[in-house]
Amino acid sequence: MPQDEAPRPKESNPQRTPARLPWLTTPKPIKRLFDKFPLITYPANQLPQRKPIERTVNTLYIFAREKDAQIDSPSFNPSCLKWQTYLHLANISFTTVPSTNHASPTGSLPFLNSASFSTNHETIPPIPSTKLQEWATKNGSVLGQETEDMRYEAYMSLLENRIRNAWLYHLYLSPSNFASIACPLYITPATTSSLVHLSLSYTLQTAARAEIVKSSSSPVVDVDSLYRESDKAFSALSELLGDNEWFFGEKMPGLMDASVFAYSHLLLDDELMGWKAGEERMGEGLRDGRWRNLADHRQRIYEMCYQ
Repeated sequence: MPQDEAPRPKESNPQRTPARLPWLTTPKPIKRLFDKFPLITYPANQLPQRKPIERTVNTLYIFAREKDAQIDSPSFNPSCLKWQTYLHLANISFTTVPSTNHASPTGSLPFLNSASFSTNHETIPPIPSTKLQEWATKNGSVLGQETEDMRYEAYMSLLENRIRNAWLYHLYLSPSNFASIACPLYITPATTSSLVHLSLSYTLQTAARAEIVKSSSSPVVDVDSLYRESDKAFSALSELLGDNEWFFGEKMPGLMDASVFAYSHLLLDDELMGWKAGEERMGEGLRDGRWRNLADHRQRIYEMCYQ
C-alpha cells in the first residue's frame, strides 16, 4: 500500500438518510392540525357555459341624426338610405341606430345585426351591405326581380358612377353645401375640436375628389361635365321608368327602386338636407317637372316605407 494513501473508515450503512434541519421541521401544532384535516386536491371545475347570445330585433346601423334614427326617418346618406329602404320594401322589421364608418366591421355603413339566437361560443357576425340583398331575400317578402333583366347592370352603373360623382361634388366640394350641409351632418356630431374638425373636413373632401378623379379620365374635376352627365343619367332613368309604377315594369319594387329613391329623395327633401336657394343644380329636373315620373316614384316609395 502506498504510504500516502490513508485507510477509509468502514461504512456500516451505505445509504445514509440526510439529517433533518431543525428549522425545516413542521411545528407540532400545525402537524396535528393537518393530521386531522389532511390536504385534499379536488378535481378542476368545468368551465362555465357562456350565456346564449340573443338578439330580439334586427338593428341597422346607418348615418343618421339621433332624433331621426329613433323614429326610423330616412338616412341622409344615399348608400344607407338605399338599404334602409330596401329592407322596408321587403317588409323586414328593424330598428335604426346612428353610427359611423369607424364602428363598422367592414369600415363602411350600413351594416345589420340580425335578430338571432346562438348557444355556442361564437359571436354572431354582422351582415355587411354587400350581403344585405341576399339576407333580405331569405328573410323578407318577395320583391321585384329586376336584377335578372339584362339592362339592370347598365342602368345601375348610371347611379353608381354618373349620379354618385355629381353627388360627391354637390355635397362635399361645393363650398356652400359643404359648410351648411355636410359639416353639420358628418363632422360636427363627431367632434368639438376645431383642429379635428379641420382634419375631418380635409379628409372628406380629399376622398370625394379622389373618387371623382378615379372614375374620370382627367385629373381635373370638371364641374359642368359632372352635372351634365348626372342630368343625362336621370333622363335615362326617367325614360326607363316611363308610365310604370316600378322599374323594369315589375309588379313589386326592388333594389333599383330603392337605389333611385336614395338620391331622388335626398335631392327633394329640403327639410332633411337643407339645400339653399341657388345650390340646387343637381337634379333640377326633379323639381321643374322634366322627370315628373321620378318625383312621383319617390313619393310612392316614401309613403310605402316612411309613413
